[in-house]
Amino acid sequence: MEFVEGTIEEEKKFGGLVFPKTLNPPKNDGDQGVEYGSSELIEMVKAKREWLEELLQRHSAILFRGFRVDSAEEFGRVVEGFGWEEMEYWGVASRFKVAHRVHTTNESPPDKFITFHHEMSLIKDCPSKLFFFCSQPPPIGGETSIVPSSIVVEKMEEKLPEFVADLMEKGCVFGRSLPKGNDTNIISGRSWKWFLQTEDQDEAKQRATERLRSCSINFNKDGSADLVFGPLNPIQELEGKRVWFNTILGYTSNEKDMKVSFGDGSALPSEAFETFKQILNENCVDLKWQKGDVLLLDNFTVQHARRPGKPPRTVLVSVCK
Repeated sequence: MEFVEGTIEEEKKFGGLVFPKTLNPPKNDGDQGVEYGSSELIEMVKAKREWLEELLQRHSAILFRGFRVDSAEEFGRVVEGFGWEEMEYWGVASRFKVAHRVHTTNESPPDKFITFHHEMSLIKDCPSKLFFFCSQPPPIGGETSIVPSSIVVEKMEEKLPEFVADLMEKGCVFGRSLPKGNDTNIISGRSWKWFLQTEDQDEAKQRATERLRSCSINFNKDGSADLVFGPLNPIQELEGKRVWFNTILGYTSNEKDMKVSFGDGSALPSEAFETFKQILNENCVDLKWQKGDVLLLDNFTVQHARRPGKPPRTVLVSVCK
């Protein structure tokens, strides 16, 4: 069995390469009764594993569409077929494990926008691969948006070269608050106790230092905590590409939702935020989900986001080292 290269209306081309690359089931040769489900997809993945890894390296995103993947358990077995090491989710979003290797995506209300980011980018041991699976497409909106992070660097250097030069020289400091208790109504809704897996403040400080990138933690009287990262250079070279790995925006794309400054404490110009948002929106692909879709992303080179939508929407996620 061979994958058939497909197309979707939303796709774009960067450097002559389609983004995302779409793969469909084999043609039926006139037999309309043949269906390709998760078992056939797993078999094809195992047979073509090396080719798929090369394809992902070139295109950074692969959409498997037209296969009948019906459940979280089947999705987990598809992920297993690639042979990459499992990685448990560890972040500030509210998620729940629903099957082996499978979690829900952000549990915040689906009408909230989640801006572009690399998964777990402020964690030292962040995942290299990211899978999404659509079990229930939303009736309206709810697209998952993806953008090549190297394009963000390229466009920012074109439009704001002095800002990017300053950023490279000074780095950035990021500040993010975590609530006293878990709250699924907000996007970064996990408490610091859940996130750092301890109620002891001294142990929490130690774990923040060990697990997070250049991080310190301050505890507030109301029981919340502030995490401060940096100085860090948001622009990094990963897999031979210069990528914008740490966003300068909060989860909602409102710069006020995350405290950010240059490494020397000076403020970032407001023009930088507006230009950054414009570049993301102009170059992204808003993937309109279909039931059974499996999307594979290179987490080092692709940012993803969630557009506001109407329920029901069930998109699941799996992360790999």
